[in-house]
Amino acid sequence: MIIETLETTFLQTYPHYEVIVVDDGSTDNTEEVVKAITNPKFRYHKKTNEERAVARNTGFNLAKGDYVTLLDSDDFLYPTHLEEAAKYIKANKNPEVIRFDFDVVDSDKKVLQVAAMPDNLNEKMIHGNYMGCSGIILKREVAVRYQFNGDRDLSGSEDYELWMRLAARFPIHTPKKVTCSLHSHEERSVIFNIKQGPLVTRKDLLIKYAFADKVVNKIYGKKRHQFISNSLLYVSLHLAIARINKASLQYLLRALSYNPLAVFDRRFFGIIKTLLKRNILASFG
Repeated sequence: MIIETLETTFLQTYPHYEVIVVDDGSTDNTEEVVKAITNPKFRYHKKTNEERAVARNTGFNLAKGDYVTLLDSDDFLYPTHLEEAAKYIKANKNPEVIRFDFDVVDSDKKVLQVAAMPDNLNEKMIHGNYMGCSGIILKREVAVRYQFNGDRDLSGSEDYELWMRLAARFPIHTPKKVTCSLHSHEERSVIFNIKQGPLVTRKDLLIKYAFADKVVNKIYGKKRHQFISNSLLYVSLHLAIARINKASLQYLLRALSYNPLAVFDRRFFGIIKTLLKRNILASFG
C-alpha cells in the first residue's frame, strides 16, 4: 500500500515540503519498491527494526522543516493537507500541536466515518486517545524534544503516552477540517490482531509512563482513576472483539471499580452488547 500512500504526499498543493520514509527493518520488498521513486522531495532511510516509536523519532531527527506531520504506510493525505496546515500555522502564531479531523475509509475509499476532534481536546485526552498519528502537525523542535517512548512493549499505545505529555504542556489546536484519511483493513494490527498478554502489558505501561511524567501528574493527576478506568475499558472492548470473553468481563468489572460512572460510557454499552450476543453474561448469572 505504500506507493499509493506516497503518491498522496506528492500531490500536495503546498510546495515546500519533504517526504521521509523510515523503513523500520522491513523484510518484504519495500526497499526495492520505494527506491524506484525519483521525486526530489523524497528521502528513504532504512534502519534496524526497533518498532514504530523509534522509527518516528528517527524521522523527527532527520527532518529539516519547521514542522513535521506523521503518516502511516497504509493511510492517505488529501491534496490540501499541508496547505491547510501552513495557513493555520501562519494565522495562529506558530502553534506547537495541531490535529486536523480525519476520515476512515475502506479499501474502496468509501468513507465509513469522520473522526471529528472534540472541543477542549486537552481536557478530553484523559478519556481516550482521540488523536491517533496520521495527519498530526507538530512543531519540529517540540517533536525532537518530546519524543515517543521507545519501550517495545508499549508499542500500540506509544502515541497516546506522547499526546498526554504534549497535552499537559501545550494547547492542542483542532481546525475543523478533514485533511487526511485512515485506511481500515483487515491487516491493521491495532484493530484486528489482538492478543491478551501484549494488550494488557502495553496498557499497564501506558498508565505507568504517563503518570511518571511530573507535568502530566500535575495537570491530570486528580483524574488518574478515570484514565485507568478508560484504559481498562479499552482492554475489555478489544478482548470482546477478539472473543476472549471471560477476560473481557473481568476487565470491564475492574474498569467500573475505578470509575462507576463508566456505565455511561459508549464503550461500556459496546462491550455489554458484544458479550450478550454470545450469552456470556448469562453464564456468570
